[in-house]
Amino acid sequence: MKRILLTLATAALLSTGCGDDDPKPNGNPDAGGNDIDCENPPVYTENVTACQPAATDYRPRDAAANNSVTDAWPACVSDENVYTPIDPNISTVARVAAFDQIAVKLWKDGKVPTSQEFVESLDLFTQPEGLASRVQRREDIHYPPAPGGARCRDQGVPETAPDRCVGPAKLLPVLNDAFTRGAQGESPRVHAARIEAALLWFLYVSPLAEVTSCASTPKDCDSAWAYYTGGTPRAEPKGLAAYVKALGPETHERAYDGALAVRCWRNLDNETGAATNTALQQRALRQYDKALLRGTALILRQRLTELTCGNEEGSQARMAFINTLGPFFDRAARETNAARADVLKAEVEKTNAEDVDVDAAVAALDALFACP
Repeated sequence: MKRILLTLATAALLSTGCGDDDPKPNGNPDAGGNDIDCENPPVYTENVTACQPAATDYRPRDAAANNSVTDAWPACVSDENVYTPIDPNISTVARVAAFDQIAVKLWKDGKVPTSQEFVESLDLFTQPEGLASRVQRREDIHYPPAPGGARCRDQGVPETAPDRCVGPAKLLPVLNDAFTRGAQGESPRVHAARIEAALLWFLYVSPLAEVTSCASTPKDCDSAWAYYTGGTPRAEPKGLAAYVKALGPETHERAYDGALAVRCWRNLDNETGAATNTALQQRALRQYDKALLRGTALILRQRLTELTCGNEEGSQARMAFINTLGPFFDRAARETNAARADVLKAEVEKTNAEDVDVDAAVAALDALFACP
């Protein structure tokens, strides 16, 4: 099993305890907060009026569906348009809270983090049963399971199934490296951006993994909701949901609808035991995934539009964020349109901000992930 390579003791030794310049932020920190050096950061205004829900979608807040009365779903616990936990003790809430605390220390409001703040953030990341424990075993359910049914935390699996075993094979190495180098005082904004991007992708794939495991473990549906929302109502998002709502309010609403669809499925499908209605489960999963993917794409879109705004340090940090998050979109992009996927892939893999064709990358993203 691949494990966290950097211990807290090592990080403490690496810390320099440098002071913070206390820079003043611009723009919308909930959408990323890395625009400190931009006097006029670009503003995105969502317009999804051309988008229509699928006939199979769960629609608990849609007047056209009479608040789910006339959609394709039977009456269920989610019809009140609020999430009702299966188990009130949702450990995932603490993990999203830790993400938000790390954000405050490393990147929110456009700050330049100190070495000590990387050490403190690593402490938050490696809390018992916290983020690190789940990154180490996180699977991306879009890919086939590891050979022989092995679990992604088992010895050797990441090497044989790197796409499925996204946590240990792809995210954890980035996080280990970024925490180490940030604690050494190297390019703090760059390594903070890498941590941010890796954790955001973790927060995208995690709800979907929990929807899958919820078929046998009902309380995992609660985690599927909480990994996106932080365990909050629609209007008070945390974690990934706060990013999405800041950039795409309707995309956030649709993602929340998707979380409620998952809960509705489990309420209808033997809630206290093993689920059997895989068709309804997959219907909820597709609805949730589509909105979550678009929401995460909006974050990448915003960082692309800010790429050359401001000073060189800021551009390098945004480039690091794009290089970390951007390649993960290739699977979904390629399933939709290979030519546009090629355009996006080429731009997000460039390492010099001035070489990136931002207009081409944004146009590809907008076409590939047009609707929530």
